[in-house]
Amino acid sequence: MKDLDGVLQPKKYYIGFVLLLIVFGLWFRLYEVSDLSFWKGIVISLSVSLLLYNFRFYLLWKHSKEGFLIQFGTTVLSFFIHLAVLVLFIWRGEREGFVIGFFIAHFANLLILVFAR
Repeated sequence: MKDLDGVLQPKKYYIGFVLLLIVFGLWFRLYEVSDLSFWKGIVISLSVSLLLYNFRFYLLWKHSKEGFLIQFGTTVLSFFIHLAVLVLFIWRGEREGFVIGFFIAHFANLLILVFAR
């Protein structure tokens, strides 16, 4: 099958995600960040992102005819779930370290999506 521009490739996404995990793992091992909530934000953001993209890939695999609607719907769902997780953890008392780690991991995951297309 021919590669199409703009089509999300699950294999490329997973390779990028593993590379992102390696980068964050090396960062954790080599550089000391005193705020553990920073790393909690990274782990939670990456976990939520991985679960949502696995769900998206499953839906696209099962219902390939409605590709645009599924990608649009799961993008909106992803936005609201990330927002809910962020608000929940801030409400539970997490501080700025969590928010910074959450957004770093979230935007790193978005970069993976750009390169996986």
